[in-house]
Amino acid sequence: MAQRTKTSNPTTSSKSELGLSDLRFRLNFLEKENSKLIKQIETSRTKLNNLNDSIKEVGIQITKRVAPFRQKIMELDEQIHAVFQEILTGRKLGKKSRKDIETVYYHLQLEGIISPKHLPMEPDTFENEDDSDNEPNWDSHRGRSHQQVVEGIPKPDRDELKKIRQLFLRLADSFHPDKVTDEAEKEYRTEIMKEINLAYQNGDLARLLAIEKQQELGAIIDLDNSDDLTRHCAKVEAENTYLKDQLETLKRQLKLTKKTQQGEMTAVFKKITKYGGDPMDEALREVETQISIIEQMHQFVVDFRDRRITIKEFLRGPTDLMQQQMSEEELMLEFLSQFR
Repeated sequence: MAQRTKTSNPTTSSKSELGLSDLRFRLNFLEKENSKLIKQIETSRTKLNNLNDSIKEVGIQITKRVAPFRQKIMELDEQIHAVFQEILTGRKLGKKSRKDIETVYYHLQLEGIISPKHLPMEPDTFENEDDSDNEPNWDSHRGRSHQQVVEGIPKPDRDELKKIRQLFLRLADSFHPDKVTDEAEKEYRTEIMKEINLAYQNGDLARLLAIEKQQELGAIIDLDNSDDLTRHCAKVEAENTYLKDQLETLKRQLKLTKKTQQGEMTAVFKKITKYGGDPMDEALREVETQISIIEQMHQFVVDFRDRRITIKEFLRGPTDLMQQQMSEEELMLEFLSQFR
């Protein structure tokens, strides 16, 4: 009787091959997504860095050219406050007159003509009023600053930090300069380690992964082993989840930075420059206008102190100044104030 030859089960073999094929396809998809996310992050990071550099550059230009004008404004501001102090502490005033003058003083502060300051109030000046509730909230009128946006960006969570640290240690072990003796190779590794350390300090998983891919340090995958493929798929999928979060954070930071006063005015500066204009001229003209307004206001208050105008005329105020509306140039002043 002939011996039966042992043969493999074609059904089992085809299922196994199909499973491997699906895993290979999934791994290929995940790795492509991984590379795409890293590129998108690098692009967004470049845009954000360029915007931050532009904001700093504009800020430096403004600080240099506006400094003398700002000094003049500060001197006039101090002089106006001093005159009001003289009026409120040196003149005998009725209760109603004092309250009316203090109201004018507050109004000038609220309009931004002079800086905010506490008044030298008498205990019974405003009866039955809570000063803490009625004190103007100056910060509520301002948009978010560039620094607030930077500080408000969420930090990586514990799992992501663990992932970043594991990758950092793997790269540091591979590129530590002390592991080689050749000076050229040592210098090369030192530069790579600078990048690795910077990315680690910034919690930048995408940059660490990019360095790993550039140096071809990825694990060797057995494409015929389902367990190996499954493990690597899970690894890349987890990386992609972190990378998506990092990309969204960068996009949000870029969007918020553009919406800050510094970001918006930097865009205005670039637009004016693009069409051959000098944005600083526009800003300086408005500063000169502001100085003129403050000078007139100073003279108006001095006239009242020296009794050249009556309290009735004083309370009517210099209507030509008080009725001015905020213009686009005055928005530039708001921008300038962020770079003090």
